[in-house]
Amino acid sequence: MRATIWNAADIFTSLADNIQETFGLTPIEAMAAGLPAVVSDWDGYRDTVRHGIDGFRIPTLMAPAPYGGDLALQHGSGGLNYDHYIGRTAQFVAVDIEACADAYAALANDAELRGTMGEAGRQRARSDYDWSVVIAAYQEFWGKLGAIRNAAKNSPPPAPPEVVRPARPDPFRAFADYPSKSLAPTDRLVLTGAEREWLKIVRQSPLVSYAEEVLPTEAECEQIVDLIARGTEIAIDIANAFPTSRQGIVFRGLVWLAKFGLIRVA
Repeated sequence: MRATIWNAADIFTSLADNIQETFGLTPIEAMAAGLPAVVSDWDGYRDTVRHGIDGFRIPTLMAPAPYGGDLALQHGSGGLNYDHYIGRTAQFVAVDIEACADAYAALANDAELRGTMGEAGRQRARSDYDWSVVIAAYQEFWGKLGAIRNAAKNSPPPAPPEVVRPARPDPFRAFADYPSKSLAPTDRLVLTGAEREWLKIVRQSPLVSYAEEVLPTEAECEQIVDLIARGTEIAIDIANAFPTSRQGIVFRGLVWLAKFGLIRVA
């Protein structure tokens, strides 16, 4: 059943937004089945799906370090289990909603494009990810590692690191290479035109409500929207409009608002 269910689909999609997702096998499975893919531009997904060839990679935005230190601390101290740590971190990863809608529309309205991208993906899955190719690549890599080890036998051992890394680093630093970009202090933010009532609906969703304590409050979100509407659009200027103790929560909260379509990076 699992091997044949792909045949019922026209488009494959996987909008990964969490640090648990690394290489990702499902895009390759879909490509092998001849499906065009719509995936997030996220870690290993960008190594498999070629944007505009096998499908579309949708830009992602993540909060930057050091704004995830509290999440790491809570997880490291046992206050958060792994699932809640992953989930809270993912609250501050946004997938570009407009780009995603455009990708779906392009594929839904063009059967020829679906066929062309699907066939390109099928060929790539066979040429790059068939086990005969993968095992050969592993063997070549093992040979290179062996040569490095042999050449280093007479070398002095490496010096210990000067700084011992914490057991739980800030996830936004540790996984900074995963998204398309991290929110920068100088990024300009604009409103999308979404109704403010949407914010209340989002906060009540089980997808969000479990993480309420790490998000900006509803009043802070309203103030952010008001600031942008009045012309304060630079990310760091928005955060600096709040008390010092809340500026970090607000700054990473800008990504949360982008995640759910209230604002976007211009």
